[in-house]
Amino acid sequence: MRTRIFLLVLIFAGAIAVLAGELAEKAAKFDCLIAGKHMPRGLVVNLQPVAEGEQLLYRSAGDSTIWTGAYIAAQVFRYRVTRADEALDNIEKCLRAFVQLHEMAGKQGFIGRAFGTREELGNGRDVVAAVGSYSQLCFKADTSRDQYTGIYMGCGLAWKYIRDDALRQEISAMIATATHNLMNNNLALKVDINGIVPSTFNLNPEYAYQDRITPEEWAKVDDFPANVFAQAFPYSERLARIVSRFRPPAVRGGEALRALLMFQTACNITGDEQLINYLEGELLDRRELHLVASETAKLLEDVFMGRNLEVVENRLNGIFIAVGRVFAQILALRAGVPDSLALWLEPVGDVPISYAASRLTERLMQTLAFLREPDSFRLFAALAEHLEANAKTLRTFKAEKAAKRLEDRAKRLRTFAASNLDEFSDTMRSYVGCNLGFFALLGILEQPADHRLRQAALAILPRALEPIADEGNSMYNFIPPHSPALS
Repeated sequence: MRTRIFLLVLIFAGAIAVLAGELAEKAAKFDCLIAGKHMPRGLVVNLQPVAEGEQLLYRSAGDSTIWTGAYIAAQVFRYRVTRADEALDNIEKCLRAFVQLHEMAGKQGFIGRAFGTREELGNGRDVVAAVGSYSQLCFKADTSRDQYTGIYMGCGLAWKYIRDDALRQEISAMIATATHNLMNNNLALKVDINGIVPSTFNLNPEYAYQDRITPEEWAKVDDFPANVFAQAFPYSERLARIVSRFRPPAVRGGEALRALLMFQTACNITGDEQLINYLEGELLDRRELHLVASETAKLLEDVFMGRNLEVVENRLNGIFIAVGRVFAQILALRAGVPDSLALWLEPVGDVPISYAASRLTERLMQTLAFLREPDSFRLFAALAEHLEANAKTLRTFKAEKAAKRLEDRAKRLRTFAASNLDEFSDTMRSYVGCNLGFFALLGILEQPADHRLRQAALAILPRALEPIADEGNSMYNFIPPHSPALS
């Protein structure tokens, strides 16, 4: 259902550019469907049948604010082309829903995922009663950087088209409060809602959940290989301190890009001098988040596709060094070395750690270079042949089960042999994650922005478009290479 709503929004955005004919009719139908069926209170929500033949019920989705932001963007583009007042009505209805969602949590800068009745939202632990005049409703008291990307993109694109002065003031106040929260907490969103501390996010490009190491989190780790590590090293306060000191290089360029989108949008909407100084002096001048974003926002794709290799090598080396330091501290813990002594000796350990990191980086870069060569994946076919020969031998000894296991592995290897590193990278990339990166780019390029931020977005865009150009991804048409945003 989420995908259906998203596609409706984006198809409408692309199709409305045609003023007459089949596409315009199709776009009008989609727009009527969303406005009439999927946004009863201003947020884009799901419709879910309870049983065959029964009435559809609203189910406020956990990603309502993302898709509402996308819908606002679509309505902005609709208005630019058609000048239809209905588009402005839809924009303002959605923006009022954002304001209401902010007020439901006490105007602290926290904007939840969705709101509605208890029946619509369910009885999850994250569903809480709204405060103040909204006490008859509930909201999802958690959010994510993805939700805020949709909110800020929508507000940024819609700002110049808001007709209602009171709504403009409310949006400005909401965005100012939310962005001050981020500024005051070093790009992390932190709130307390009637004693509930909701799940939020941290936009620091060096952040790696170092502050999330608790006994509860450690006990429920189930993703490989982290689960193996958690089982090998039982939780302790010292272990938590060691992990909290993990300092990888800035590799989360997507988070840097989102942070810049949010602060640039806030500066445009509010004119707040504190936020302007923080964006220009802290995020751009001192921390150079525009460079972090342009260098690493597409780092995984760069690794697989052989682009931006100097940055790739530098960041890989930095990651290996950071991991090596943590590993050395854990070994000291296991050996009974006091924490203070282990920290004092850390500079001595940096010499072999740096050497090992350099060698690992060199070997990994060589391996990736080999795998990017044409037909390099044929080595998997050779491995498959070896396994098949062993399976044949096992069958002569009536070891049918063991032979079958080898044959199954050989079959999987042969599928790899017909692939390449580019196709492998496709399996590592989420369509939703890819599209949300485009939301940040769209929000930056479609509103006034600092020249450094704009240049960073333009540097990212072709690398972002390249992997999806042949995949029928709606976002490729949403921000085409010839978009006016690029001029």
